Amino acid sequence: MNYLDYLASNERAFPDRVAVREGDVTWTYADLLEDARSAATVLRDAGVDAGDAVVVMLPNTYHFVTSTLGSLARRAVVVPVNTRFRRREVASLLDQVEPSAAIASGETLPAVTDALEESDATDAADVTVFGVRTDDAPDGVRRWDAAVRTTRPAVAVPETMGEREAFVLHTSGTTGRPKGVVHTHANLIAVSDASVVSYEMGPGSVFLAVMPLYHCTGIGTILGPTLKAGGELLLREEWDPVAALDDVEAHGVNVFSGVPAMFKDWLAVAPDRSVDTDSVRTGVIGGAGVSADLIRRSEAFLDAPVLNGWGMTETFAAGLWEDRRGSRRLPSVGRTSGRLIEAKVVDRSTGAEVPTNEPGELLVRGEALLTGYLDHEAEWTGEWFHTGDYARVDEDGYVHVLDRVDYTIITGGENVYPQEVEGVIEELDGVREAAVVGKPDEWKGRKPVAFVDRLPRADLTAEEVRDHVLAELAAFKHPRDVTFVDALPRNATGKLDRQTLEERL
Repeated sequence: MNYLDYLASNERAFPDRVAVREGDVTWTYADLLEDARSAATVLRDAGVDAGDAVVVMLPNTYHFVTSTLGSLARRAVVVPVNTRFRRREVASLLDQVEPSAAIASGETLPAVTDALEESDATDAADVTVFGVRTDDAPDGVRRWDAAVRTTRPAVAVPETMGEREAFVLHTSGTTGRPKGVVHTHANLIAVSDASVVSYEMGPGSVFLAVMPLYHCTGIGTILGPTLKAGGELLLREEWDPVAALDDVEAHGVNVFSGVPAMFKDWLAVAPDRSVDTDSVRTGVIGGAGVSADLIRRSEAFLDAPVLNGWGMTETFAAGLWEDRRGSRRLPSVGRTSGRLIEAKVVDRSTGAEVPTNEPGELLVRGEALLTGYLDHEAEWTGEWFHTGDYARVDEDGYVHVLDRVDYTIITGGENVYPQEVEGVIEELDGVREAAVVGKPDEWKGRKPVAFVDRLPRADLTAEEVRDHVLAELAAFKHPRDVTFVDALPRNATGKLDRQTLEERL
């Protein structure tokens, strides 16, 4: 079996049902399957063979969907690339994957063509470059949208490809060069199946897709389950909280997935708007900074469950998340034995499982796990995968993720987990987002300091921030310094850039 079997099955069951919506334009399942097969034919005619890499550097558009599905239909390996990347970053990825084709938009095309000229491992002459919506493309660049529109589909949906490589997804590179994570059709199928059940999706379910599809979250837990369920993928290129709420009302959105900052944005604009969220059945939140308070306020606003989840590129963004039908232990990410992943917490030095509620490294195994890394074959062998996250398991088996091992601040021999302190700071009225990092200290080694992004018109003081943390947590965890900023820095994948904050100290 392969992921495209779902698409073909849905096309037979309801060919005229909307599969993708972008602005005022819609495409049915019949349209989508035909365009995916046409895209596969275009790639075949361009010399892309089974197993070749196809770079896709596109925003949340219909062309991203057809490029991805068309590449899979051609039995190629999809390599999504962050649209914010520049020439140097793209060249580094090209050196890893050595693609046969690249598909880019007008905005990202220069980064691709320049990177091909710079790449040490890839000969630009061997790569067919396609441009989307590029009327003034350089010589040698073919129009992807025109080629797909005018090509008669001659490539059928492949038969069983479960263990065949389907994607190379890159880590965010917060501690070095991004690594290429290899996933198969079987991985995507497992993640899609589990997500459909957890989100309670079915034919016709509308998923508002504002998270970037080029990210593992976008493919694994948004595009994958939506098209598997026979739902509607509602695409939005840029995050705009007001426009997204308009989408919820206008199109009857059933499922929304976002990072904490997006839910905070909704809560910030909600008092000024009358919003009908009756259609929403499930919210999904993940990433750094998820607090119990944020989940409760988001659920009250949406009048729907908001599931807290944990995942990483190596688990196709899925992994552990709450079971909406069971008891909850906010802000845990569910139990150690989940639908997709089994987890345990161990002592990093001995490998032995730690006692209840003691922190250790989170290890996982299950169907969503990568098959390996490009050029890093020795980095993962064995049954259990070391996530690099600190976590604890409570007396009832709920997993509480504390922070990245690399982010832990050791102050006077005590461990401070930045996410814990950030969550307490974000309980304060007037705080949009907080970040805690370690600052070198002559006596303690390092000490926690906070950067706080205040909401407009908030008059919160540094003393109030420190006092609140001192009242809620052990004294050694409180931020010695508090700096107010207009916005917190983020890396190219939208994650909090702690390194930049540390460089400001």
